[in-house]
Amino acid sequence: MNLALLGNCSYQALVDHKATIKWLCWPRFDSSFVFGSLVDSEHGGEFSIAPPGEFDCNQAYLAHTNIVRTHFKTERGEFEVIDLAPRFFQNQRSFKPSMLIRKVRRLSGAPMVKIHCRPVYDYGETVPAHYTASNHIQWLLDGARLRLTTNAPLAYITEGRPFVFDRDLDLCLTWGEPLEAPLTETCDRFLALTRAYWEKWVKHCVLPERFQEPVIRSALALKLHQYEDTGAITAAATTSLPEHDGSGRNWDYPYCWLRDSVFTLGALRRLGHFEEMEGFVSYLHGIAAASPKGRLQPVYGLSGEPELVERTLDNLSGYRGNRPVRVGNAAYGQVQHDVYGELAAAIAPLHTDVRFRDLDRSTRLLHKLMDRIEQFME
Repeated sequence: MNLALLGNCSYQALVDHKATIKWLCWPRFDSSFVFGSLVDSEHGGEFSIAPPGEFDCNQAYLAHTNIVRTHFKTERGEFEVIDLAPRFFQNQRSFKPSMLIRKVRRLSGAPMVKIHCRPVYDYGETVPAHYTASNHIQWLLDGARLRLTTNAPLAYITEGRPFVFDRDLDLCLTWGEPLEAPLTETCDRFLALTRAYWEKWVKHCVLPERFQEPVIRSALALKLHQYEDTGAITAAATTSLPEHDGSGRNWDYPYCWLRDSVFTLGALRRLGHFEEMEGFVSYLHGIAAASPKGRLQPVYGLSGEPELVERTLDNLSGYRGNRPVRVGNAAYGQVQHDVYGELAAAIAPLHTDVRFRDLDRSTRLLHKLMDRIEQFME
């Protein structure tokens, strides 16, 4: 498996080394996939950009960012695909839209490219009808709309035909609110601002003397697993990747395991990032307030949902044929007492750092955790 992670703390996507979006869920981490060929190549939809015929390709992140560049080389010429999920500060708050930007840049010669965009929903059960306008393709879903705004020829995209391009192409896929601004200017600006955001975030990391590049890459990946709207930290972007082929142990992971979140927060804190911990503590307050008699589950939904009813999706073939594909996770019903001590350990740094002053809520939460632990000891 050779996949790069995209995201902006509002959604996540996975792109393979041939610039195909293998996984993208909208509007949240735990929503249905729009592109999910990772678990079913036939029913999972497709968003691919590649030359027809034979080609060589390589892929890498732009240094110290979560922006991915895929380089293609063919007999006719070379081009690159730049993929990003916009994220930067605007109007004194983080801007993280449900938007995927894909820039196709000609590097040499007269290369050909084939672009497929075929979204699905309801885990592959719904194939939305589309219509084309002057500069976009739109798919209508129940209560939402998906729009691809582009300067590439729409007929070639809808028909899946390869074409020669002699100018750079921009593709902006949006969920909900469409792009109503100059296309190329906006894509270029969002690329520059997003690149600057991630470079600045990395610049503020406290790095070890050794293995700095792997540490930076790991930190950037961890950051993308926080759903910033609530502060929840998820275990993974995907569902139903097996522990090993044929094991049947294919679980759904875009939920918040409290224990695992503590490890993520500890790593980010050692790197000098605290905002994630503050967001997570706010998430915990909501969970604790809604928990009966102070009991905590090992795992919750992104908004603190206590029930994550597990079901199988029989219409999907699974990753490399590994069935079943699952949505939901029955682990929410387990009892794991160690979570109380781990959460206390996660909150403790707020009380040992003089930079944090408003501690009333976290103090009350600690008291609740201690009361619950005392009950276990009686």
